[in-house]
Amino acid sequence: MIQALPGGAVTRPVAVPTRGAAARRGAADHTAAGRRRALRAADDPDDTRAAEPRIRLDLLGGFALHLDGEQAQPGIGARRLLALLAVEPGGLTRARAAAVLWPGLDPARAGAALRTALHRLPGHRADLLNDCGERLRLAAEVTVDLGERRAVAARVLNLALPLDAEELALAAGCDFGLDLLPDWEEDWLDHHRLRWREQRLHTLEALSFRLVQAGWVGAAVDAALVAVHADSLRESAHETLVAAYLAAGNRIAAHAYRRAYRELLRRELGGAPDGPDADVRAPADGAHAGIRPPVRGLHSLHRPGPSRRDEPT
Repeated sequence: MIQALPGGAVTRPVAVPTRGAAARRGAADHTAAGRRRALRAADDPDDTRAAEPRIRLDLLGGFALHLDGEQAQPGIGARRLLALLAVEPGGLTRARAAAVLWPGLDPARAGAALRTALHRLPGHRADLLNDCGERLRLAAEVTVDLGERRAVAARVLNLALPLDAEELALAAGCDFGLDLLPDWEEDWLDHHRLRWREQRLHTLEALSFRLVQAGWVGAAVDAALVAVHADSLRESAHETLVAAYLAAGNRIAAHAYRRAYRELLRRELGGAPDGPDADVRAPADGAHAGIRPPVRGLHSLHRPGPSRRDEPT
């Protein structure tokens, strides 16, 4: 474009950026970030940034998207689309995704909103999505923290298979106290939130059991405390904590906590768990030998007997 000034002076040509040029600059920036990552890996193989996943999507505790180690800031429509595909690993059709994300719009307008969200995805769309015609799913290269936690949870919950020290340390180091996108108000998230909440609570209880068996009683108490904090009225979580206290040899702490929990139930629900306080007994064969009935928090969490109740009376 030639710009003319008053008096006939002419300035040099000025380039006017186009939408295509902006897209090419974004692609170049994304490629440059990839080159920087590759150079870091070549110069220093021990650089932790070089070992990070190229694309990482975090949903636990809040939304975060990282491309080549750099945090991206997608728009709200793109964030909602990525989150939906992350909790639906099998993917969704375009029509279904549009209907879930924009239920108040007619199909035509919802489809237009979906196309806008796709257009505004950061970086290369092919790096984020596997766009197979009418079906959308996240690309295989995208690492999602929810999927990682669920894989660890499935391993911990399978009590038929032992965990070695490395696997146990990995599970103990996972933060199972984080909710799924806690600040989002989305109806389509309710089912996924409930599923993740139940899975992580069962995982924390089973993890505490495994840690007691391994003699890691401090970590066992910590895992049980996280479960109690997540649901202060969950009977199995409280009994898991009492059992961990007993395994650590803290009988007085177990008695005191059990009494406090019974008082909490009386105040909140008008009831208490079955059995008197005297039923809290220390292990007979040492601090790490296991927990004897009637403390049911460890041995019966995943194999409940016919006498176990879902709610205290």
